Amino acid sequence: MLSRAPIKINTNNEVENDIECFVNMVIRNTSMYDRNLEQITEETSKDGTLQTLTRLIIDGRPDDTNEVTKEVFEYWNFRDELSNVNGIILKGEKLSIPASMRKNMLNKLHEGHLGIGKSRKLARYSIFWPGINAQITDFISKYSVLLESRRSNTKDPMSESETPELPWMTVGTDIFYWNNNNYLIIVDYYSRYFEIAKLENIRASCVITHMKSVFARHGIPSKVRSDSGSQYVSAEFRQFANSWGFTHTVSSPHYQ
Repeated sequence: MLSRAPIKINTNNEVENDIECFVNMVIRNTSMYDRNLEQITEETSKDGTLQTLTRLIIDGRPDDTNEVTKEVFEYWNFRDELSNVNGIILKGEKLSIPASMRKNMLNKLHEGHLGIGKSRKLARYSIFWPGINAQITDFISKYSVLLESRRSNTKDPMSESETPELPWMTVGTDIFYWNNNNYLIIVDYYSRYFEIAKLENIRASCVITHMKSVFARHGIPSKVRSDSGSQYVSAEFRQFANSWGFTHTVSSPHYQ
């Protein structure tokens, strides 16, 4: 998913890092860019089951299920939806993922921290392999205890009144001190997923650098909420908000 807020890119040298972050964000968030397709094609060529399935798609499928292996039989109920395009098997418009890449795909779904239901929905429109829904459920469930532990042990600069429609549409941010170090926390109001970064210093420029890194990975939010710390009310932060196209609201975070 691309950013909800468009970034304004200038042409002077001061924004070279901004452009790089923006490009990285686009590459990361485009669901199936060329490099991914090349990898899927390569791994499909190494996958014995998918190669057998490819031959059946091209040469014609047998009428008798006894003529296919157990692995290929897992695709039998979808046989009329399968096609092969440039070395990649499609189920309708969804990419059939080789076995060697499935764990990585589950990790990517988990990175969004959308939960089992939303991860299934996301996968439903883009990728496929037999048993994918059950594997999503099992994979995400294994992390539930860890996620709850992280959330319960970290302050959450979120307002209960916020109900954004999409992930990373509205975020909260704060700075906290722990064990002789300062840290930046950024929380997504939609998923309640958060990221923490150790700060080299607490100047606005340092905070902005780390926020750009997070936004480059997840997308530029439409709204950013913070307290009235000097970093957030500085002219430099106002310029950051204007350049990156998000609305900054200053208020007291509601910790839960």
